[in-house]
Amino acid sequence: MGGHIPDRFEPSLRPPRPPEIPETMYFLVIECGTSTCRAAVISDRGNIISQSRLPIRIEQPKPLFAEIDTQHLWRQVQKLILSENEKHPGMRFDAVGISTMLGYVFLDKADKPLMPAIIYMDNRAAVESEEIRQLISETVFYSVTGRRVSPLLLAPKIKWLAKNRPDVFNRLECIIGLKDEIIRRLTGNIQTDIAHLDYSGLYNVHRAELDNDLLDALEIKKSLFPSSGPAFAIAGTVMARVGGKLGLTPGTPVVTGSSDGTTAMYGAGVLEEGNAVLVSGTTDVLMLCTDTAIEDATRSLSLNSCILPKTFLVGGPLGSSGGSLHYFEELLNTSVGKLEDKIAALPPGSNGLLFFPGFTGERSPYWKEHLTGGIVGLTFEHKQQHLLRAIMEGCALRILRLLEIFSQNGLNPRTLTIVGGGSGVDIWNQIRCDATGLEVRKPAVTEATCLGTALFCRAGLDSTRSFHEIAGEWLREVKRYIPRENHTIVYRKLAILFNNFIAINEDIYQNLSDMKLQDF
Repeated sequence: MGGHIPDRFEPSLRPPRPPEIPETMYFLVIECGTSTCRAAVISDRGNIISQSRLPIRIEQPKPLFAEIDTQHLWRQVQKLILSENEKHPGMRFDAVGISTMLGYVFLDKADKPLMPAIIYMDNRAAVESEEIRQLISETVFYSVTGRRVSPLLLAPKIKWLAKNRPDVFNRLECIIGLKDEIIRRLTGNIQTDIAHLDYSGLYNVHRAELDNDLLDALEIKKSLFPSSGPAFAIAGTVMARVGGKLGLTPGTPVVTGSSDGTTAMYGAGVLEEGNAVLVSGTTDVLMLCTDTAIEDATRSLSLNSCILPKTFLVGGPLGSSGGSLHYFEELLNTSVGKLEDKIAALPPGSNGLLFFPGFTGERSPYWKEHLTGGIVGLTFEHKQQHLLRAIMEGCALRILRLLEIFSQNGLNPRTLTIVGGGSGVDIWNQIRCDATGLEVRKPAVTEATCLGTALFCRAGLDSTRSFHEIAGEWLREVKRYIPRENHTIVYRKLAILFNNFIAINEDIYQNLSDMKLQDF
């Protein structure tokens, strides 16, 4: 940790306290990730009372594209709300909270989406990212935004729209986050949160405002962005016509919320000193809270705004992890669950296999969108269990590299809390524990995005208690993993091979990527 983190909001950031706070409150939480959308009812003690799930579709109409139809998403959200209401007839929710995958919705003058939302997985703006690098030095860009230029960011996507979709760009009036679109449909209000601005590539993370110099240099209008607030702020209230249709009480507060990865950080205890959090899902996100605005010389770490004043979340979004594992489970017609004993019996290194899991391109710590998947060392002796273990090890070695860069910047977490779908695989948790050499903790509730969203609801209604106080009551550890030193030594050696392979073969991946895009 970089120092003491205050455990209470500054007075200027505290939401107003209502005259009376009920002894027991219930929150309706909506969480939409890459593959599923979920609604949950959570009490003010952090207990998940019930939940419903539905699948959602990510469309990839062209190579490198990743979009979601906002109308389809809204239909699924409505079904989920109705499902939870049916389970709790007569229940009046004290607040509604929304968190979704990182994505952007482009609105016209009538506040209607002009096209499907572009989500974080989308890499269409690689050319525009390079153009931004030519215009603004990486050093300057990083010093302002706390991150590298990447197709992940909104700014290159806006430039791509201007060049390739003038029909959309010329009618564009406002850009909001994907979860803001759900809030718009519930409340009629247009707004966003600070985390979505963090990932715009246009936000000065040190001054906590959109950067005029970047906007001018990239010829992007500041008016495209609505007002923003912290995740616990009240974004609006449920409209009567929507509430009547969905069984929600008109006037129910709707909390601003945030992106799913950021929200999960708070739901997993990232504010605890010395505790790094890994959100393990389709992709991984690793963050640590600090009061030091680091300027990483390698520019591998991202610096995000934190919900507490004068603090930051440091780390970054990694490439595909659970998504790669699931892909191979389907390809091999098996699962980790079926083979867990065989996987656990294998030595570190899967008998000479290295797996590179970045199927959608590598983000932190490598930041090479053309660097995709690969297997090295494959022989006829390798079976299903070797491949699945190697995938989990490849994801762990990537985390180890990120932690090494943490250390270079004076950040040395003592524990690693793992949440999300990937936290349910014990052998994977142990592999990550052995690879990083950190004590790994698994909380009782691993649906950290849901829990974090409910925390925002609780804080939004009551400013008398801090996040630390509320989270301290809600977050309970259920299992702990201790690193095995002999395994850690092997993983340190494998990590050198892993990183060397990436450095040596980067040009091959780049050429393959270029060939894929050529029209033969």
